[in-house]
Amino acid sequence: MSSHKTLVRNLTTLNQIVESLHKADNIGQALDFALTRLIELMGLETGWIFLKDPEAQTRWAGRGYVLAAHHNLPQALGVNRARAWKGTCDCQALCNKDRLTGAYNEVRCSRLRNAPGDRNGLKVHASAPLRAGDNILGILNVAAKDWESFSEEGLVLLANVGSQIGIALERARLFELLKERRIHEQAVLLELSNQLLSRSDLDDLMIFLVERVSRLLDADACAILLPGERKDTLRFSAAWGWYDNPVAARREIPLDPKSSCGLVMSTLEPLVVEDCSVYDPTTWTADWLDKEKFRGHALVPLVAEDHAIGVLMIDCRTPRRLQEDELRLLHLMANQAAIAIEKVRLHQEEITRQRLEDELAVGQQIQESLLPECCPVVPGWEFAAFYKPARLVGGDFYDYFELAGDPMQLGLVIADASGKGVPAALFMALSRSLIRTKSMTGRHPAAVLTRANRLIMNDSRSKLFLTAFYATLDLRTGWLAYANGGHNYPLWLQAETGQVEELAARGVVLGAFADIALEEKEITLARGDTIVFYTDGVTEAIDGSEELFGEDRLIKTIEMLVQASAQDVVDAIVGAVHEFIGDTPQQDDLTLFIVKRRF
Repeated sequence: MSSHKTLVRNLTTLNQIVESLHKADNIGQALDFALTRLIELMGLETGWIFLKDPEAQTRWAGRGYVLAAHHNLPQALGVNRARAWKGTCDCQALCNKDRLTGAYNEVRCSRLRNAPGDRNGLKVHASAPLRAGDNILGILNVAAKDWESFSEEGLVLLANVGSQIGIALERARLFELLKERRIHEQAVLLELSNQLLSRSDLDDLMIFLVERVSRLLDADACAILLPGERKDTLRFSAAWGWYDNPVAARREIPLDPKSSCGLVMSTLEPLVVEDCSVYDPTTWTADWLDKEKFRGHALVPLVAEDHAIGVLMIDCRTPRRLQEDELRLLHLMANQAAIAIEKVRLHQEEITRQRLEDELAVGQQIQESLLPECCPVVPGWEFAAFYKPARLVGGDFYDYFELAGDPMQLGLVIADASGKGVPAALFMALSRSLIRTKSMTGRHPAAVLTRANRLIMNDSRSKLFLTAFYATLDLRTGWLAYANGGHNYPLWLQAETGQVEELAARGVVLGAFADIALEEKEITLARGDTIVFYTDGVTEAIDGSEELFGEDRLIKTIEMLVQASAQDVVDAIVGAVHEFIGDTPQQDDLTLFIVKRRF
């Protein structure tokens, strides 16, 4: 299934889970549904949900917890197996110690370890805390045989479902409080929660929030501030009731304890000032802020996953100190807002990331289409190539092409554009076209690269450059003329002596200097001779100790391949590099091609 279809399926199922939790009259049935769909989507089989319950003191399912939902438990963990469920498990112990802090946590399950009999091979589980603001209401567990069974996509889904269950549990709790006649405050939060859940656009959500909070607390103005483009500032992201709209004016407040917002972000504690003209614990101000004539204000942090993602601020133009119940309501609304903002933000980031990956995949297909579809097939000669970008798209390229319509005259080029990713790939496409175009005119190698450099300097507005090696090969005689634009010297393995010689020629990189002078040289390939063209992704491959593969290792590898075919030479070099780097991530594109004269 394509990544786009997978994303659509995951989002559809997540929306179904959210809707079931939102509309459920029976929270237990909703938890069963959510757990079942989550397990199916993650490609797993087993899971269960604990909820905190201070009255559960029998130690069945752990003291202070109840087993609220389960799916496809193995026989060893049957709900009637007292030994399996008696006592506290590791995930509960972490929760009790406030150490279940991540969006998901990988736990080697003590219940599975201690349960008698067949456990279907289950050993570990991923645990997501079910949060409502700063409180953990329970634990969502999905079990597997090993850590590798949990995909990154599945763990993101687990965290999202855990967040939604936390919201649903909080809504259920609020509904119970309504029954206890805390009508006004709880009805406000319930209605706010419903409204926030219904909004998928971040700007729309925040605009609704600042207006609603202002009206509910009878404040003159309200604003939401989120981290700015610079790490040391907060920017106004939504505002209501201001004389001069700080969002439109692109206002920012320093993320410093000297400012009220910076103080709240650093302490994670609310700040209430009755009359800032009489007393204000912070010293920062600005002319544009003074013009608003605010006197009383209150700020609460927007907290998600135990860290502040922003600030919710209300202001009054007359002195005012919020009462305890008003401050509590503001704090609870901030908790709801933080969860909703983070959910929508992550959702939008996922869509953006997926769109970028789709675009990069198309770019990869286009770039691969620029490389030769296959190697030339010429009697008496062998050709082989290998190309692996460090990212989806890369800056290396190689090419073979007939010259002046003569199938026995080939142009050979290998090049490496500076930079990584999309910019390097675009620069590579431009450079390839220019070099190929100039080659078709029949110019000598040095003239081709010199002319290509002039055009690159004229057409490219970037600061990128490239190294390039270009040669012409007469397939009748083995005569090879070449010039080098600052590229790694190809290696010539001579069959008669078994020695390796560099095809060195003086030159500089292309795209950096307007006027360049390149040396042109020539050799004649004898029967059995091999030339290895490569980019620095081969010699600069690093292992776990950050040691380079190096040219010496490459030469030693080639020296043993006098009798090898072109494809065997490619396989041997690639194998030697991969054996050297092991599991170390590739830092640069890896490209090489081989030319071998048989007779």
